[in-house]
Amino acid sequence: MSDSTLTHRIGAAVLAAGASTRLGYPKQLIEHEGNSFVKRAALAALEAGAVPVVVVVGASADEVCAALEGVGGVRTVHNARWESGLASSLSVGLAALRADPKCEAALVMVADQPLIESATLQRLLHAFDDNNRIVASSYDDVVGVPVVFGVEHFADLMSLKGDEGAGRWLRSRLSRVTQIPVADAALDIDTPADAAKLAAPDRADDK
Repeated sequence: MSDSTLTHRIGAAVLAAGASTRLGYPKQLIEHEGNSFVKRAALAALEAGAVPVVVVVGASADEVCAALEGVGGVRTVHNARWESGLASSLSVGLAALRADPKCEAALVMVADQPLIESATLQRLLHAFDDNNRIVASSYDDVVGVPVVFGVEHFADLMSLKGDEGAGRWLRSRLSRVTQIPVADAALDIDTPADAAKLAAPDRADDK
């Protein structure tokens, strides 16, 4: 259930358009605890209170959209330029949120961090306010997604190019970034070895 105590209207953009070339099959569709990665991400955003929630699709778009069937409150937007890199998907997602005149910020997520739960996202959403306009996860000496950006940053972020996403943009503004420790963000699935870590029965003991 969404958290009605949020004082700002924050949308979510779940970036799920990549081809998973290093993995060899669509990681958006990997099942974990009964749901595909992309469905888990969308549900977590909804349950955290994000409104609206958009999922950016590209490679394997039909299959990813099918995985989201029946999830109310979520819509998909297609990135026709998904092969150009992550930045184009970020731009498409932010454009979709900016179309909502009431949207004050964006929670940017990726579909390959399967351990991220709604409670974690709520911590990020609640940290966003008039004085904290960029709220990012910190893990393993990284500052990154999930991250919340105030709407005033959308134009800058939508001008990014290539496959880097917002990482360099964030690192160049660390003094303005509110960092929230999110250990579970450290596991992202890019390779078969990463997928094996998720499936390992002793994974919880290694965290």
